[in-house]
Amino acid sequence: MKKLIPLILVSTSMSVLLINCKSSKSTTASIDKQLPTEKEVEVYKKINNNITLADLQAGHKIYYSKCNTCHQNFEIVSFSEKKWRHEIDDMSPKAELNAEEKNKLTLYILSYLAANKTQ
Repeated sequence: MKKLIPLILVSTSMSVLLINCKSSKSTTASIDKQLPTEKEVEVYKKINNNITLADLQAGHKIYYSKCNTCHQNFEIVSFSEKKWRHEIDDMSPKAELNAEEKNKLTLYILSYLAANKTQ
């Protein structure tokens, strides 16, 4: 019986770990869902005619490689343009973004927001 108790404890612990283990699929799906497309380029060209898909892809890469080192990435449509501009201004120095990276990140966020926000 004494040998059975540690086995039960180990089995229970493993079960709890497996149940609580999260798949990375939801994170990947969220990242893929926010990939920039020509839709974002066309919508945002009304504001900035010089925007390119390559700029937006660079901004996407920055968002998912630098902005999540200290916190989770947020669903872009969850915040207003004003809130995003404030957050980007506030967080860019912390993420050590240079001016070009900050600009591409801003273009990506605002173009995605403009093309995908619900009215």
